[in-house]
Amino acid sequence: QTASKINNDVFVHQSATTQGEESEAVEKFALADGRTESRAVEPNHVGPETPKLGRVVNESGTMRAICPSTEEVQCSHADKQQRSIAVFIVGLRERLLFNKTLEHVIRRSIQEGFVVHVYMALVDKGNGVHWSSERKLGVEDPMFASLSHSAFQQRLSQRVRQAGGCLMCVLNYPGPQQVAPLPTGGDMDMRLSQYPPRHNEVGRNLLRMLMSRETLWNVTLENEKQLGRNYTLAMWTRPDSYWFGNITSPGDLLSKENSSTTVWTQGCNTWGGLNDKSAILGRQAAGFMFKAYSRFYNTKTITRYIRGKMANAERYLLAVAREAGLQVRGLNFWSLPNSDGMLLASGKVCFIETYWCQASGIKGQRMCPKRR
Repeated sequence: QTASKINNDVFVHQSATTQGEESEAVEKFALADGRTESRAVEPNHVGPETPKLGRVVNESGTMRAICPSTEEVQCSHADKQQRSIAVFIVGLRERLLFNKTLEHVIRRSIQEGFVVHVYMALVDKGNGVHWSSERKLGVEDPMFASLSHSAFQQRLSQRVRQAGGCLMCVLNYPGPQQVAPLPTGGDMDMRLSQYPPRHNEVGRNLLRMLMSRETLWNVTLENEKQLGRNYTLAMWTRPDSYWFGNITSPGDLLSKENSSTTVWTQGCNTWGGLNDKSAILGRQAAGFMFKAYSRFYNTKTITRYIRGKMANAERYLLAVAREAGLQVRGLNFWSLPNSDGMLLASGKVCFIETYWCQASGIKGQRMCPKRR
């Protein structure tokens, strides 16, 4: 069984040159059966402080990421006693609104004494299927729009470092990933029944996002071993999360009872479950919630939450949390003050009305124009 390379901008474990008319970089690629194979790749022109891009391979239907080791990411090392948070950003590259995340999530956590490590998985181009029609009018931030994968990754790394954090891994997908085939029978088709993944691209997009989160989480587990310590907290957010202010104090959340087994999300737009846009998780809670993709395929789990209670992403994630015995806490808007933003060709940011939290109290916001 061989593993396939997803794109040309990959993390190169070893560099060498081949003999011939032109020299080219090659990588020693580890196959699933233990053999190695040399393959030509394009070199990544990155600085000494910039971790090279990650790579994703598919082994027996399971996505696996290969990212730089913590020894190669020089900014990853810190006092083992220092509190740390792993921030995950998964979604479409063209939707990335990074400045506010850097300011209100990463820099905010750093100022409180946390080490912040960032993990990202971004798709260059989606499949054109949008839950909200407004998305068709969005454009990519000109800061990133014309960059190759390697230049894009270098820009991200520099921005994260300037904010005081450390970019640990970037996975770039040229297009939508393939998700594992769904089992037949049982209650499988009642999961995400509002947009069933077997027949609906919106549902498959959700599984792709969960798969990327889990892929990055597996990288995180390896990094914890290499660093000799676990992250104190984890957080997921979206590329298009536009932050109006600082996240709540991570230290205050840690002081709460059962903080390790708690999931904190914004308390509005829950649609019968938990708001899945942005969440802060205790370390034990993260171990369950970042496995939501695998758990979706397990027909022996969360069956007691079926019967119409897992119709959408919010309800499914709540079911995962409840099955694991986790505490779910809804925070007021200004504890996780973000909403789905979109950059227009005019250079203005507008907001997706469907996901706007009325409890924010913000007046005069620009809603994105509808497009049929």
